[in-house]
Amino acid sequence: MRDTASPFEFDGPIPLDRMIDRRQETDMIKTWTREGRLVALVAPRRYGKTSLIRKIAADGKQDGLVVVTADLFEVASLSDLVLRLERAWTQHTPDALRAAASKILATARTGVSITGAGFAVALADRPTADPVPALHTLLELPAQLAQREGGRILIVLDEFKSVAGVAGAEELICQHVWRHRDAVSYLFSGGMPNMLSSMSHDGEPISGRRVETLRLDRLPTAELHEVIKERFATQGRDVTSVLDRLVTMGEGHPQRTMLLAHLLWLEVRTGARATSDHLEAAATAALRQIDPEARATMSGLTVGQRKVLRAVAEYGTPMAARALRTLGLPKTTAQKATPHLVAAGLIEDTDQGWRVIDPLLARWIRTNYGTRA
Repeated sequence: MRDTASPFEFDGPIPLDRMIDRRQETDMIKTWTREGRLVALVAPRRYGKTSLIRKIAADGKQDGLVVVTADLFEVASLSDLVLRLERAWTQHTPDALRAAASKILATARTGVSITGAGFAVALADRPTADPVPALHTLLELPAQLAQREGGRILIVLDEFKSVAGVAGAEELICQHVWRHRDAVSYLFSGGMPNMLSSMSHDGEPISGRRVETLRLDRLPTAELHEVIKERFATQGRDVTSVLDRLVTMGEGHPQRTMLLAHLLWLEVRTGARATSDHLEAAATAALRQIDPEARATMSGLTVGQRKVLRAVAEYGTPMAARALRTLGLPKTTAQKATPHLVAAGLIEDTDQGWRVIDPLLARWIRTNYGTRA
């Protein structure tokens, strides 16, 4: 019987003691936070943004830094934004600050609370209530707490790009962010490099020199080799003969590499040596696992975008002559579709050329729709 107690986490944020690398990124963000900089944390999905934020929050408890993280994914309205920020303070306000925060919110009389009934109840009583006063109250809260209690507070606005779809939200947030930067630091997290492009202060964009941008890269090969080999060895498994191929297959993608390592672990018995057959079985299992997601991704694209994605997966460029000819892809369509796929976090142009960001999606495309021998 195979031992299924895999040491490879791939589903959700990584436990802090299992994070691979990211020491430099953590130190940079903490330094910028202490200096009161605005920080944009940019990375594709499953690159470990949430895990890194959790690491900074955990370190902050020892360094005297309060970290409040709000998940803004698909935020729909100003009222929804109020509820997301209220929930963030409810979940992340440290015990030492809860009494002070509750008093500040109660004094404002806008229906916001981090204990018991909150803004949702206020909306139930008055569905047409204006959410702007409540939003101002929550955006003022970190500065008031910092002034009253001392210390710096870091506000993390995760999946910030969603805010662009809510009229007036970016302007309100920017007013408070810019006014409070001496006492409060802000980290905007998301998958799009231009997520702050529409935010401005006094008519000037806050991006560029006003924001420090940190892009999470793929994990380094040497670190992955060391960690995977060490974890396989914990129960006498030997992965040496396929380790290079495993790491190459994962292309440094944090979540996908851990998923492949986990599936390979399930194939190899305790005390046994991993073989090429084991690795191929793990790769096949990975493609089965991502199949629903891959089909949903393809279905959400236009015909031209799907063809460009296939061209990059198979030919390494959206403009390869053979890809254009084989896939019936007009060059003008490829030129229009490519920026959309970049913005959607599906492909990227690197120093080594174009590639699909998700290596398993690329492998799935080649397996199911390959046009090359």
